[in-house]
Amino acid sequence: MRLLPNLSDSIAEYIRRRVAESPHGRVEIRRSDLAERFQCVPSQVTYVLATRFHVRTGFVVESRRGGGGYIRVVRLPAAQNGLVRELYSLVGAHIGSRQAREIVLRLRTEGLIEERETHLISSAVDDRALGALDVPWRNLVRASILKGMLSTLLHETAHAAERPRSR
Repeated sequence: MRLLPNLSDSIAEYIRRRVAESPHGRVEIRRSDLAERFQCVPSQVTYVLATRFHVRTGFVVESRRGGGGYIRVVRLPAAQNGLVRELYSLVGAHIGSRQAREIVLRLRTEGLIEERETHLISSAVDDRALGALDVPWRNLVRASILKGMLSTLLHETAHAAERPRSR
């Protein structure tokens, strides 16, 4: 049985689909148009943009307020090695479960890891696996695990770029 997506999921999916369909990897939309389309208040749209569209997830959001104001959502290009370095630096000394999950999903979206690896990494950094630790320690250990995995990916992508391609 598939659950119906909540309003935030629906708005986020709509924006992602519009960006994906755009030949330039970006879309400009009005907050009020989205609110009208999804029959919600504009602050709901703002919430979705703030929580679902940021560098960790591969997007930049620009907005211009005023009468003709718009929101521009831009998909960041993913040069593989650069992306892994960027994500590594975003992890920091500690990271929460949601942010770690976003990074893992970004790796999957960009094709750097497969479905199986996505599940393995997600399981390793999930609160259920780290539940025996208090929250500050949990976030510290989670960051360490995720950085170790990103280091391995960084090493592999660097070596893959050095290898000659077979014909």
